[in-house]
Amino acid sequence: MKTTAKHILSTAACLLLMSVLIASCGTSSSRKSANRHIVSVENVVVQTPEGTAPRLPWQVWVTYSDGFKEWRQIRWNNSSRSTEEEEADAAKTPAGTTYTVKGFVLGDNTTESGFPVTANITVVATPWDVPNPIPSVRPLPLGCVTITGDNRLTSNRDMELREILSWDITQQLYNYRDTYGLPLEGYTRSDGWDSPHTKLKGHGSGHYMSALAFAFASCDASLKTPEGTSVKDELRNRIRRMVDELRECQERTFVFDAKLGRYREARDYAPEPVLREMKGNWQAFDEYKKDYKNYGYGYLNAIPAAHPALIEMYRAYNNEEWVWAPYYTIHKQLAGLIDIANNIDDSAIADKALLIAKDMGLWVWNRLHYRTFVQTEGSKAERQAKPGNRYEMWNMYIAGEVGGMSESLARLSEMVSDAQDKARLLEASNYFDSPAFFNPVASNVDDIRTRHANQHIPMITGALRSYRGNGNPFYYNLAYNFWNMVQGRYAYAMGGVGNGEMFRQPYSQILSMNTNVMSNFRREMYPNPDINETCCAYNLAKLTKDLNCYDPDNAAYMDYYERVLYNQLVGSLHPEHWAVTYQYAVGMHARKPYGNENPQSSCCGGTGAENHVKYQEAAYFTDDNTLWVALYIPTVARWEEKGATITQQCEWPAEQSLIRVEGSEPFAMKLRVPYWATEGFDVRLNGKSLQKAFKPCSYVEIPSRTWAADDRVEVIMPFTKHIFWGPDKMDLAATGKNEPRTPFDPQWVGALMYGPLVMATPDISEWKEADVTLSPDLREIELLGATDNEGTAGHIFSLQLNVPDSVEGTRLLHFTPDYYQTDFSTHYLRLNVQAKSKGARHNSLDKTMLEQQLQVAHERKAAQEAWDALSVKVPPYAPWAPNGYQRLLQQMETAEAVLANTSRDLSQQEINAAVSALRVAINTMRPGNLAEPEDLFLLLPLVTDSKENIPNKTTELREAIDYADMVVQYVNDGSGTKDLISKALLRLQEARRTVSTEGK
Repeated sequence: MKTTAKHILSTAACLLLMSVLIASCGTSSSRKSANRHIVSVENVVVQTPEGTAPRLPWQVWVTYSDGFKEWRQIRWNNSSRSTEEEEADAAKTPAGTTYTVKGFVLGDNTTESGFPVTANITVVATPWDVPNPIPSVRPLPLGCVTITGDNRLTSNRDMELREILSWDITQQLYNYRDTYGLPLEGYTRSDGWDSPHTKLKGHGSGHYMSALAFAFASCDASLKTPEGTSVKDELRNRIRRMVDELRECQERTFVFDAKLGRYREARDYAPEPVLREMKGNWQAFDEYKKDYKNYGYGYLNAIPAAHPALIEMYRAYNNEEWVWAPYYTIHKQLAGLIDIANNIDDSAIADKALLIAKDMGLWVWNRLHYRTFVQTEGSKAERQAKPGNRYEMWNMYIAGEVGGMSESLARLSEMVSDAQDKARLLEASNYFDSPAFFNPVASNVDDIRTRHANQHIPMITGALRSYRGNGNPFYYNLAYNFWNMVQGRYAYAMGGVGNGEMFRQPYSQILSMNTNVMSNFRREMYPNPDINETCCAYNLAKLTKDLNCYDPDNAAYMDYYERVLYNQLVGSLHPEHWAVTYQYAVGMHARKPYGNENPQSSCCGGTGAENHVKYQEAAYFTDDNTLWVALYIPTVARWEEKGATITQQCEWPAEQSLIRVEGSEPFAMKLRVPYWATEGFDVRLNGKSLQKAFKPCSYVEIPSRTWAADDRVEVIMPFTKHIFWGPDKMDLAATGKNEPRTPFDPQWVGALMYGPLVMATPDISEWKEADVTLSPDLREIELLGATDNEGTAGHIFSLQLNVPDSVEGTRLLHFTPDYYQTDFSTHYLRLNVQAKSKGARHNSLDKTMLEQQLQVAHERKAAQEAWDALSVKVPPYAPWAPNGYQRLLQQMETAEAVLANTSRDLSQQEINAAVSALRVAINTMRPGNLAEPEDLFLLLPLVTDSKENIPNKTTELREAIDYADMVVQYVNDGSGTKDLISKALLRLQEARRTVSTEGK
């Protein structure tokens, strides 16, 4: 008979079932539970160094009237930029100052704002404590951990292993050979974002190399292709070819200059007079491709060296006339080579990959060392008067997007042996510091708001990696503060962030989600529920893993990692065929927009090519004497330093897990107690519980021991029900065609959680159906457990919820995990959880939020007016796009009138409505160099007509339609520029001229 985790854990499962039944019986029969309410919150007492804003927790430990305890999310009232800057101003808030910050537990109806909490702050002269620059733990290497069983994780992994071998490697090499003047016969022209029409060439090839490396590490040596060859051998052959041909390209830059008496270097390319005159259009691009002998020793990229040079002239994100994101593509290629060097089993390939990466890394050092600088003072025009000011370069929208350049260079510094190379690569890593962004966040002032999300998350990961080499606490504090800000102020239930690729205003997730719209060819606006770029989830998971290496006993890191992995990352791959998400389905009645069929399709096609062969990369962490079990997934892990094999037998997702150890070396084991494990959690060693109670969001330790072959560690963790709350009440939503601002009664909004799983239902398609009233103990939510089958659709947890219905009296809503959803479903509901004293009213009207939002609005208006007044426009585009700016002015007028209203008839509801309307206007504004949905009014009808009314489409027309569709998506999602729209229009018009329209 086949032995499975179900059979092995039968005894534990029975005990678990008994404990759950006892717990549920006690809860359902208790009158106290039915009237449960918060009675206390653990004290929040914070010491903050002079010159910083206080680090306030994003979740607090709450005790209820019936004795139940859990973690709850909290919102703090000091999030306005001016307030934080005052807190971080040593002159205004010196050491010795004490003050309080008011906050509210989300989802609670004790008052209109939630359950009140006060944080007591003391400003001190001493800095924050920071860990040693060398991380205290490291994850077990990817190739030392194998996911086992027949489940969604192994299904996704195996699908990728098949898919990656189907991708045409010649496409990944085409642009390099084109850039370096090598023959193209037998090479397929690339497509997607690596196509001839984009200036991001090479990004997909970099992701392809990382995907190959991770797939190689995750692939079992016995796995065969349908033709009977070894999958591992096939992957190795592709890796070898990529490395060999990239080195061939790179060596064409090894040009000795007799006049200089040395090889031409990065600093020699485009002297300043030449640089000032350089163009960025396609005609110039084609000329730059012929100049590879002058790129400088070691330059490797699928686009010419002109493009990283053009950034030094502050050229904008404009695919037709200037650049896209040159250093972003360089990073992807460096990362791919580094991943190959770290994961391949062939030392010759590894050494060559490292050599290529090192030579390119030193090219970057050479260019930035000699040709760039940092100037923070003066006006923008003054800061941009001389080429190469990195303060300005890295603060540009998308053009200044550098991906994880800092991380890759820091990793290279760790990997090379030459002392000078190590120093230069580490120095180059910190050349990608962005002072305009880093300095405030390092002081815990939220400069995340309004920034491009995926542009900035990898910069933080890189800063943290550089801390290993430079030992400067600034970089650790920067990463620590950023991560904590994201958790409370910006993250959604699945763990993702961003709307239109942007961080919006803090604590505005629900408003931002509900008022996101897109345009059609009639200029009609519709709700767009797709937000949370999948690249952001990828990069936040990476940052979380790296932070965990410094503080492995802080279970909040791996609690978050589990949530974003189990929900958005696993769910971002279609379970039946290869297609991954760019934006994710988050809002009302959303369906995951699967696509991105290869690494070059888009940025998320690239990270999507990596995600699904490395689920296990953060499952286990080790120091010299301790193993941390961070994720409960079925795995076999090898800890080489201890000669130990750790086998974890469980289902996925797992409510119980059995861990066994083979090996003779002693070590301790720490096991995570998840934040959601509030009932029935237990860890047993050989049948005996380790302790009587376990605090969620912590680790429990088994002291060091010599492990016997028959030792059994049983982890029992019943999935509990709880709610992941949005931080802002919902009172507005886009609900249909040209209904972008439908008003609703203010209500908390949250997602139902079943253990770590975000649950979604197909049974709600409109917000008017989403009002649900719940008892404080959530007894209306019935947990149904998991299905008993295996495979992609196996072990699916479900729950159901009875809600009132105006026609039928009640109706039953069915929920399954978000990762399982492929059709339309809804995650967030309007939830009214009954409170002991619901909705206590304030004695006076509170206009604080209105004043704060008006301050933001006035700052934006002042910036726009200052730019309008410039005789020479620097930058060449306005701070804000015109349609959004006009909406802001209209709402400001209304908000100012409400603020000035002192009538007794004014209600708090009117004030709150003005706040929401103004916040919508603020949140939906786009930077001035971006297109808005209104700008699509010419393109959309032409696309529609081309699709519907031209029957005999030429290849040129089909390609023009595909390109136009891509542009429409970019614009609606928030990253398209007007030049892309113009290019799409021109291509459609030219393609249509060549088509016979007879029969139209």
